[in-house]
Amino acid sequence: MSDTTILEAARTFAARLRQSEPIAALWQARAQLDADQEAQGLLARLSERQQQLILKQESAQITQREIDDLRRLQREAEEHSTIGAYLRALQQAQLFLPAVNAALSDLLGIDFGSLARAASA
Repeated sequence: MSDTTILEAARTFAARLRQSEPIAALWQARAQLDADQEAQGLLARLSERQQQLILKQESAQITQREIDDLRRLQREAEEHSTIGAYLRALQQAQLFLPAVNAALSDLLGIDFGSLARAASA
């Protein structure tokens, strides 16, 4: 099998994978998340608060009020419709990918997941 044939097969596989229900839903949810300014602001505040607490944790200066505030922001993010939809789509994609890995492993006769992890390390 030539390099060109392998490359073309990989491209076809990637295109079909992206069109699969869980992966297509993830891309759509991500686009909606990226377009939702309210969600982006909430995620930015959450990220900023997490970073602040990480720095304070190093010097043991975190108060219970700050922890409660972080938890409130986390709940708010999880309950936000766009963020929640993205998180559910991500979870579905993560549940789907092991089956894809198993199918590739069966077709190739090797443990594709281990091979891919070794190549990315």
